[in-house]
Amino acid sequence: MEGLLYQIFITIIIVINIISIIKLKKDIKNKSLVILVYFFTWIFSKNALQCIFCISSMFTLIITGFIENKFNKIIYILITMFFVFFSIPLLFVYLLIFGTRIDKEWGINDIYDDMHYYCENNYEVYSFSKGAMDKFHFSIGKHYEILNIDKVIYIFYSKRNEVSIEDYNNYLNTHNCRLVDEIHKSK
Repeated sequence: MEGLLYQIFITIIIVINIISIIKLKKDIKNKSLVILVYFFTWIFSKNALQCIFCISSMFTLIITGFIENKFNKIIYILITMFFVFFSIPLLFVYLLIFGTRIDKEWGINDIYDDMHYYCENNYEVYSFSKGAMDKFHFSIGKHYEILNIDKVIYIFYSKRNEVSIEDYNNYLNTHNCRLVDEIHKSK
């Protein structure tokens, strides 16, 4: 999912979640375990908003539960020290993974626009790379647009299936495919 409506929806969810944690702080059991789960799940977020949701939930739980017991204090201090000590490298990694778009999924940031095609039968063919230290990879996979209202909401499903350059070129030569940029420019 992408778009302004998605950003607004997730922002509202983040605010409601923070308010709920603050109001229900006494009813939340095993805060340390929940914080550890959030600590490990923010690493696997699909986009920046999901990452912000996990980190904001984690720090809200840390702030609301700091005075409960010694074990919690140790967990809270260790996690806070981790973020303070590694804040610059974490920011760098965050920008590498998510870039500057807040709702763009990290798995599709690496697609080259001039080698990205939509083909018949909902297939998507493209080349991707993680950057200067990575080689080109090629994918032929399924792509379904569920809802696309220009820059308001975009809901889609894509399945990446890495193939060889020969399979990539062969598929482009034997199937009806259009460059994605040309499709978007014609709309």
